Amino acid sequence: MLLAAASADGKDAASPLQQREPTEAERSSFDDYYRQLALSEARGARPVAPLFAPAFEISRRRGQPWQVIARVDSAPRHSAVDLCRQIRSSYIYDASAKADTRWQPAAQPPTWQVWLARPNTICTAVAHTVLMEPSVPPDDVVALLRQHAELLQRARLLLAGNSQCIRQRALPFTLSAIEPAAAADGAAKMFTLVFDSDRDTRVRVAVRKHRGEYAAWNVSCP
Repeated sequence: MLLAAASADGKDAASPLQQREPTEAERSSFDDYYRQLALSEARGARPVAPLFAPAFEISRRRGQPWQVIARVDSAPRHSAVDLCRQIRSSYIYDASAKADTRWQPAAQPPTWQVWLARPNTICTAVAHTVLMEPSVPPDDVVALLRQHAELLQRARLLLAGNSQCIRQRALPFTLSAIEPAAAADGAAKMFTLVFDSDRDTRVRVAVRKHRGEYAAWNVSCP
């Protein structure tokens, strides 16, 4: 019986993630919540409606309740001369709560989504953005966005030499985040580039900055 229970637990843990679109009730509930939120934040002024419709992420494992999250992006703006930014806020839904309290800000604080600006052009929304930790200097973010493909090529050699990462060395990757990292080996600064593959795997590349140049220094595959 114990073996059967353990086997069942293992199957639940390995069960695929189920996803679905929001219901009309969930959409209208969020629209009402966000309208009231905008009114309260405007403090008597005319509330500014979001430029984009909310994006919903709804998922669950087998036997668990649905987790419903809505994300709203602010209008794109220049964060630096060569950098565009949107602030993404997240809200979570509790179907068991009273109708007027079902939506609440998610525990995750608002995030910065960035991309390279085009010369002499105002910032407009793009299909792919990169999560930026606000503590990373904008100049470094711009340089890393421009050089991330070259840094990934160097990192592939490091992946080949890491037994935990070797199977990922040839996968196609997309840059998803830029984070600060603790300085090491005499580097003035260290950063982490987070890459996601088309196989739902992730690689973290430690990048060393020395005398204005960036080099892939180490890799890990969480």
